[in-house]
Amino acid sequence: MISIVYFVLFLILLFICFIVLLKALDILYLKSFFKTITCLFIVFFAIVFPFLGTYCIAKVLSHEEVIVFFESTYLGQKISTFFQIYFIPLYFIFAIISIMVMVYIVLGKLQKQSTKPFLVPDGPNVRNDNLNIEENGFKIRPLMENDKKALLKWLTDEKVLEYHDGRDVKYDKELIQKQYYNQKNIARYILEKDSEKVGYLQYYPLTLEELSKYDFGIDTVVYGIDYFIGIPKYFRKHYDIQFIIMIRDYLLSHHIDLLVVDPLIENKRDITCFEKCGFEIYRTLPHHRFHEGIHHDCYLMVCTKEKLHTPVIVRKKANTKKKTNSKKK
Repeated sequence: MISIVYFVLFLILLFICFIVLLKALDILYLKSFFKTITCLFIVFFAIVFPFLGTYCIAKVLSHEEVIVFFESTYLGQKISTFFQIYFIPLYFIFAIISIMVMVYIVLGKLQKQSTKPFLVPDGPNVRNDNLNIEENGFKIRPLMENDKKALLKWLTDEKVLEYHDGRDVKYDKELIQKQYYNQKNIARYILEKDSEKVGYLQYYPLTLEELSKYDFGIDTVVYGIDYFIGIPKYFRKHYDIQFIIMIRDYLLSHHIDLLVVDPLIENKRDITCFEKCGFEIYRTLPHHRFHEGIHHDCYLMVCTKEKLHTPVIVRKKANTKKKTNSKKK
């Protein structure tokens, strides 16, 4: 009976250590010497903890059957020898420190990355203004039921998915309904150019947890923005810049303090677009987004009210081809 109890205890400790290892891998990814060393200590502790923890409990409770079984193994002999010399105080100090670190990791205090929550458990509700902003042929209007066909067409185009959710995401009517027609705390809009549907945009408030995590201050009203252009031939037409400026000026002039976006670091196109719209890189978010089977680093970019109504000049590339004189001499 005692053996079964200790076996169950060992499995519980093993499961706990497995969770710790998963969290520790996130810290190891961060480009910080201190956090990398901390991670290596946690990995070492997580590997030996199930064995050593079970052995310590057996020692404290004087269960000879378990102690003999443990000390008969090679690992048990090595740890037992080390344990008898000077490991007891070191182990308990290290255990306390590691448990504290584990708790901080689980609570998200050391882990700067996050998956962006769409349901908001705290903080303000999203502005639902049913916008109809129109300027120079560009229009932002609410998402409607009859936009499902356009969304499905866009989100089954690999050229669009490459920059959006990833080409490994397979959209169908059911997934479109689930992702874009739900009651989550997001304001959803369709982007039009000269009455043609060309893309999608959404915005939402950051939670109190996110405000604290990114050091914005819990009294700051911060909104995140996501968008995509759904027609590849318009990728280089700078339509995205015009739409972002329109939504930027509207939100920042309606009691919103900051706007944030989180493009992949390798997505130079979106980063350039946001920079032209007044966004600046605020910090790096390591291991932030899972895209096409890989965790990617992202930039957290911020736009403040100082950029409100700031015009953007899109410079076209000069034609460097020399004109040839076709006239006959």
